[in-house]
Amino acid sequence: MNRIAIQIDAPRQVRLIEETIDATTLHPHECLIETTVSMISPGTELSRAFGLKAGATYPVRPGYCSVGIVKAKGSAVSTCEVGDRVLFSGPHASLQVYDPSKSDGGVQYKLDPRLSDEQGAFLMMGWIAMNGILTADVKLTDTVAIYGLGNLGLVLALLYKRMGVKVIGLDPVISRANTARDCGLVNVIDGAPATQVAAVLELTQGRGADIVVDATGMSAAIVNAVASAAKHGQVILLGSPRESYVTDITPTLNAIHMKLLKVIGALNRGFPYEEAPGSRLSIHKGLNTLSELFLDGTLDIERFISRRIQPKDIWEAYEALMNDKAHTQGVIIRWKD
Repeated sequence: MNRIAIQIDAPRQVRLIEETIDATTLHPHECLIETTVSMISPGTELSRAFGLKAGATYPVRPGYCSVGIVKAKGSAVSTCEVGDRVLFSGPHASLQVYDPSKSDGGVQYKLDPRLSDEQGAFLMMGWIAMNGILTADVKLTDTVAIYGLGNLGLVLALLYKRMGVKVIGLDPVISRANTARDCGLVNVIDGAPATQVAAVLELTQGRGADIVVDATGMSAAIVNAVASAAKHGQVILLGSPRESYVTDITPTLNAIHMKLLKVIGALNRGFPYEEAPGSRLSIHKGLNTLSELFLDGTLDIERFISRRIQPKDIWEAYEALMNDKAHTQGVIIRWKD
């Protein structure tokens, strides 16, 4: 069978590949899935497309937020049936032989029929954002500051707001700050990074935020996050730092020490797909919750998607996400008309 896939061969070298795959015999845990849409993950994909991650290997097939229709399945697959519409962590491609146990993420989630394909693809980004809560010890009296109001930070802010805690959102991109305000966030700071710590301290009467989340993956923002945390606070690293950053780290380490801070890595690989003994948290349970939030209107897909593209336009989309943040929030790739 023929398919089209996106491949990054080297920094600034991205192309479509037309190839043939053998789907005549599926292994027991494999599914043949025809992709309808997939969503670009800005942090992961831009780091490879623009060579931001030191030591990254090429070529690479990017993407892990795909939605498609199951066309055939192996004998051991019990999570879906032929004809089901599923969210799965496969790369950007029109057709895939997919085994969750061999994918980066291992997700194969049957979508509620009331969700659109785009909402389904966004569930994966929502799950990543949710790790900024699940890894924290949150109390009703807490103030939470979130650095970065791209898709991850904005979803996280809305989830924290729903929990009833005070939320402070920070992003120097005015359009993103305005989107957060339109979503009902009250305490939104759109000043330059150099002014952000002072803004958090002013909104917390000088004590700092109880929980500070970096949703940017920028080392400079993490330094600010530590500086704006209250004594005994928690600093959650939701974004993945990739670019080199030179600074005197001693003041930051001293602040962690003197303020008795907990710094927590919130990579979204900390929980199993299904609930396991000893843990009541799982990816599947998180996706169920996010689905309900889309259906009840808490999350509005139009707040998170600014472009819908064809696969051939992938490089233009990467350029927009990197260089035009004022007008580009999230990008969906349409594999079928």
